[in-house]
Amino acid sequence: MAHRTRTKLEAAVCAEMERRGVPHGHRVLHYRVRMKSGKVARYEPAIIAHRGPILFLVEPFATLRGAVERTTRFLDQHSPEIVLAVVAPERIASKLPPESYDELYEAGDVPRLVQRIREQDPHGVVRPFRKRRQSAGGTTSRPS
Repeated sequence: MAHRTRTKLEAAVCAEMERRGVPHGHRVLHYRVRMKSGKVARYEPAIIAHRGPILFLVEPFATLRGAVERTTRFLDQHSPEIVLAVVAPERIASKLPPESYDELYEAGDVPRLVQRIREQDPHGVVRPFRKRRQSAGGTTSRPS
């Protein structure tokens, strides 16, 4: 069944999930996030996938505009059973601060992301993810 996707990156994640038999939905959950300004912003994750009580929110980032503050504040305000996985081109992934995601995958790593979701034990603990380190100059390095 075809889903409505908004970007090529979201379509790639969707296609890989379908290929690997990972049930998912698009923009079916709606959250409110209190921003630093005090205003409340809507947040509708692009893709969601359940593994038992663990909920994966997959967010393709084609741009940084507004996304970093929203995802950072979302993570501060919502359940630890939610895993926010961001997928982005390397030029964007390298600029994301570690507090803005739970897991980060570059656009070429979509199969690894989908496999990771598929292999998550629905009754187990969420597997830890080593985040990139932010350097003093603002660039990031991959986990060693």
